[in-house]
Amino acid sequence: MKTNKSVAVALALSALSISTAWSTDKSKTNAGDDVARHVQRQAAEPAAAPAAAQVSATRVGSQAAIFGSQVAAGTASRTVAVTPGMKYVNVASGDTVTFRSGEQEATWKFAESIRGTNVDLGVLLPGVPNAQGVRVYIDRSHLFTGG
Repeated sequence: MKTNKSVAVALALSALSISTAWSTDKSKTNAGDDVARHVQRQAAEPAAAPAAAQVSATRVGSQAAIFGSQVAAGTASRTVAVTPGMKYVNVASGDTVTFRSGEQEATWKFAESIRGTNVDLGVLLPGVPNAQGVRVYIDRSHLFTGG
């Protein structure tokens, strides 16, 4: 009897945990589509964004939508010069940064990251000279972690 009760509780808890994970991709975005389709569409058609006319012509990597999005240059809180031999740059979650290499520049709005993460700048902005091999370390979000 006790074993049956334990099994029933385990099954109920497992069903509850699976249902929230399953429904995550069913969540709707402001555009009205589900999250998975939104990320795929944004990665496939970065020029179709509403502010596309204001965003620079710098090409964006296919996996870049996971880490944020390219935005208009006037929205940056700081500018980082990307130089040959540069190894890394630290940014805050939600930060907007302009990356400048020579005459070319691109502005990136980083997504809020719950645990913090890192990405190669060449993945985000492959068209920016000297970006390949520069690690961008994104701090964990204080918005989601409460501190």
